[in-house]
Amino acid sequence: MARISVVINNEYRTFALTDRGINIGRQLDNDIVLNHAIVSRHHAQIGFRGRQVWLQDLDSRNGVFVNRLRVKSEQLYDGDTVTIGPFDLAFEDRAAQSVVLDDNRYFPLQADGRTIRSTDLPVQPGDLQEFYHIGMRLNQVVGFREVLELVMDEVMRIVPAQRGFLLLRKGAELVPMVVLPAGHEEVAISSTLVRKAVEGGEAVLTRDARLDFAGSDSIISANIRSAICAPLLMHGNAIGLIVLDSPGREKFTERDRDLVAAIANQAAVAIERSRLTEELRQQGQLRQNLERFLSPNVAQALARYVSQYGTLWEAQEQLVTVLFADVKGFTSLSERMSPHEVQDLLNEYLHEMTDVIFKHQGTLDKYIGDGIMAIFGAPQLPDDPPNEHHADQAVAAALEMQAAQKRLIDKWDPSKSFSIRIGINTGTAYTGFFGTMHRLEYTAIGDMVNTASRLEAAAEPGSVFIGDDTCQMISDTFIVQEMGELHLKGKEQRVRAYKVLGKQAI
Repeated sequence: MARISVVINNEYRTFALTDRGINIGRQLDNDIVLNHAIVSRHHAQIGFRGRQVWLQDLDSRNGVFVNRLRVKSEQLYDGDTVTIGPFDLAFEDRAAQSVVLDDNRYFPLQADGRTIRSTDLPVQPGDLQEFYHIGMRLNQVVGFREVLELVMDEVMRIVPAQRGFLLLRKGAELVPMVVLPAGHEEVAISSTLVRKAVEGGEAVLTRDARLDFAGSDSIISANIRSAICAPLLMHGNAIGLIVLDSPGREKFTERDRDLVAAIANQAAVAIERSRLTEELRQQGQLRQNLERFLSPNVAQALARYVSQYGTLWEAQEQLVTVLFADVKGFTSLSERMSPHEVQDLLNEYLHEMTDVIFKHQGTLDKYIGDGIMAIFGAPQLPDDPPNEHHADQAVAAALEMQAAQKRLIDKWDPSKSFSIRIGINTGTAYTGFFGTMHRLEYTAIGDMVNTASRLEAAAEPGSVFIGDDTCQMISDTFIVQEMGELHLKGKEQRVRAYKVLGKQAI
């Protein structure tokens, strides 16, 4: 059903995932032994929960990462990369055993070589009720893996065979997803047979290859096997195929071939539906997580990117503008209020401020008590052009945050009055994702971030202070007043600061 691939001591190795699961760690009693100092003795485990595959961190010292995000417990999907110490383990959701396409090891014999297109099947009237019930069963199953296994169960029930295979296209490769009966040894099927079915879009019945596949040097030494191969067609293109075979001559009839081809037609629709449903579910879950700290349009773009490429990109250095906002005197304010009143006030305030940040294309980095950190100009998707207006966006957001705060104060009781101060700085920061797929944080790290925080601490209540680099980048639509060189806490050198007075009158 699935396997893990990893390079250990310059050797590429694969491990089939069984019902027993796979234990990973430094100690020799693990299934995958990763002999490295930062790998714990028993580091992680991969196993089944029902039909799903999950990774569990076994309280390791240095953690486990899935697609560069640290996790404690995470469901794995095809193509995920699990990182433990310096090792990258590739997870593949596929049949545990390998299926090779090799005419030299397997060649079916064929009597007449007659093929039939799966779009024009002479199905007998008595089969229609059976197809109806199969279609109903397929439509009741949502999970991608469950659909694949149900398809092969139905095929093998209708047309008994010694072996059954369901392979799906993944790029240029045909990946075995279901192999019956399940095992771990490598099995071979005819590459000629597969090519004829996939490229021709035809259901093929083979009994004696000497007629239809004459000319192959392997025929003399090949095993004599009967086979049916039916493509899974969507809009005329094969997304995969079903293969049945049994030893001996003439084990299948033309009616068997037509039945398999008809089921393959139903199966292709069900498989594509379940695959799209799974992709949308993952994209929706990711987008929901992202929208907690990104503006909705950025969250949507990121969700699409992750769904397409299966991972987040590496942390990177980029030019950004960082904003810090803080409530002046919030501690003394909270002493005069009940905890419930403090919660309501803070929630409403943070909600208003966050909406303003998102409106100006900012990214909410985090809430720090009553404080807010936001980033403008990031994240930037690899294919997107650089944002040259992030400084303008940050300053415009700061002025609107001050205005929104005043509107809140006007409608509240005077005893709840407070002011906010904002600091903004522009510069090169190290930006990236940290956390898990269920609790992501996108943050910026660097000295320019610290400077933005110090500018906020130095700002007067109700004002916006910006650094020199931000002042140089903003347009002339803003009115600023130079505040001179300030000695900021934790900074050895003085920092030139400016106070934003507002926007130029139009």
